[in-house]
Amino acid sequence: MKQTMKKYIRRLIRRLIYPEVMDILLFEARFFVDPTRVKVAKTASISNALLNTNSGTITIGDYTFFGQNVSIIAGTHDHTLLGKERMHSIPQQGQDIVIGNGVWIGSNATVLGPCHIGDNAVIAAGSVVMKDVNANTIVCGVPARPISTIEVLNK
Repeated sequence: MKQTMKKYIRRLIRRLIYPEVMDILLFEARFFVDPTRVKVAKTASISNALLNTNSGTITIGDYTFFGQNVSIIAGTHDHTLLGKERMHSIPQQGQDIVIGNGVWIGSNATVLGPCHIGDNAVIAAGSVVMKDVNANTIVCGVPARPISTIEVLNK
């Protein structure tokens, strides 16, 4: 009887909690530090991204969308220091990230500030962006490099 009750309780907990937990994990952005330093267009979709604003601001344009587990890191430490000083030395500015309109950032990609990603660019899944990406450019790899451009047709 006890075993049956335990199974029933487990199933009940899964039915009640699992959807809420999955919704948080899959669809809510996590802000590391100050969310007021993030500007996201109302039409953008950022899923469950991690946004770190320790050392700068993050701006995300209209109709930009992210895959799962994207990291946008406008935070850094002073690499010239050592030990405890390096760990606790966090510049407050200078690492701004601007992501243009219509950008597609694939799952598990990381964008490190400072950088500007131009309109309609595509960042391939798993890529690490460490410098600016031109508009209408597809980049991939670690570090991300241009592999193609997108031909824009006038309507």
